[in-house]
Amino acid sequence: MKYLSRTERWFTKGKKKAEESNSADQLNQMPGSLIYTGDQHIDEVKLELIQFNESEFDQSTITPSALSEVVKPDKIAWLNVVGLHDTEVIKLIGEEFNIHNLVLEDVLDVNQRPIFDEHEDHYLFATKMLRNTSGKVIKEQLSIVVGDCIIITFQEKEGDIFDGVRNRLKKSKGRIRTRKSDYLGYALLDVVIDHYLAIIEIYGEVVNEQEILLLDEVNKEILTDINLVKKEVNLLRRYVRPLKDAIIALNKSDSDLIEKKTRPFLKDLLEHTTYVAESIEVYRETINDNLNTYHTHMTNKLNDVLKVLTVFSVIFIPLTFLAGIYGMNFEFIPELSYRYAYPIFWAVIVTVAVGMILYFKRKRWL
Repeated sequence: MKYLSRTERWFTKGKKKAEESNSADQLNQMPGSLIYTGDQHIDEVKLELIQFNESEFDQSTITPSALSEVVKPDKIAWLNVVGLHDTEVIKLIGEEFNIHNLVLEDVLDVNQRPIFDEHEDHYLFATKMLRNTSGKVIKEQLSIVVGDCIIITFQEKEGDIFDGVRNRLKKSKGRIRTRKSDYLGYALLDVVIDHYLAIIEIYGEVVNEQEILLLDEVNKEILTDINLVKKEVNLLRRYVRPLKDAIIALNKSDSDLIEKKTRPFLKDLLEHTTYVAESIEVYRETINDNLNTYHTHMTNKLNDVLKVLTVFSVIFIPLTFLAGIYGMNFEFIPELSYRYAYPIFWAVIVTVAVGMILYFKRKRWL
């Protein structure tokens, strides 16, 4: 019987599960089917509605039966959908606002990479929303569907990073109340990018502290911390790289939904994303430098230990040779019968040892 290693058993088991899962999905899922791929975080889907124009602002929570009253010709509507587990509600939203079924499928896929998907009367922007809560980075899928006079945001959990945007709408600060849904979409994406930058700066401070610590001492705890930060920064990089591509696609779009006066802000958004991507690359290089510094320290430490052991070995080789000669069991060894043979032997041993130490110091090997 052929023996399989642990890795081979894991791989075979994982492959079998994947094949079974794929077979089941192929039987049960058709293209465009609405299947939520994440976990349920709340009991019921919440529909938070904001309607505004230059002079009016209304905020409320509605039920699915009131979706037909969301769009009004004289107002911009922002419908925030919290919770994606109830696909019937998501389907109802898609039917009410004529959202393409493939867009809804992307909305329900929480593993969807950041994308920009354009359709005739609406477009989708999907990305990861990150926020720092009590020292812990929480991530969730965020999808933004922008149409004429309406913007719909889909998120998995309660709580988000858009309170600042809501306050600007409520207090009519800036130009946000005088612009259309495309500008509101830009404002939400701008907040998302700002939080990416804030989080990467936190990791940057940790990386710089680790760099300073490596100049003083080296231990295994520092290596563990470096690897943890490296994992988190690589995760951010995995989100930011496709996010940058999606924002480039958004800038290149010629959709009528994007006003000409909004495009300069989209270019600024791209610059911020580029800065985040470059910051991540800088910190990744610093992390790799820290790892190299750690391994260099450990190698030097090992070399010092080996050098000491080698010096002792080299010193004791001739001493062992002398001891071996006079430890032989021959009957006639002239020096053995000499009265002062023992102290002379020790004098030779000490002279040889001291002489070798002085020689090593002269050669700067010690």
